[in-house]
Amino acid sequence: MPLQRRGWTLTRRRTSPARSSGSGPQRTCVQCGAVRDKGRLLRIAGKPGIGWTPDPGGKLPGRGIYLCPVGECVDRFSARIRTPKGGARWKMGVAGKELADRLAASRQDGLKT
Repeated sequence: MPLQRRGWTLTRRRTSPARSSGSGPQRTCVQCGAVRDKGRLLRIAGKPGIGWTPDPGGKLPGRGIYLCPVGECVDRFSARIRTPKGGARWKMGVAGKELADRLAASRQDGLKT
């Protein structure tokens, strides 16, 4: 029920549904759009204009870009940031190609084991 006060209508705040204690933070994969628990996604940490690096532990400072760890999302993201438009999306510049090379190398290492 709205409250009246000096010509303004104040409404009561609705409370959001309580989260279960078992659910942690969720993030969205920038490639496919899947929403998953933060720990189940690969994080790429960095700052625009400075540099980006894969952060599997999720502890490095800076902005985070999250990807599904499956090969298709990582491969498509790597191809995307190699292009000038894709690198500009996250202000990566030349570092985008270097990051794509590192992601591809880590994928190859993962396939060998």
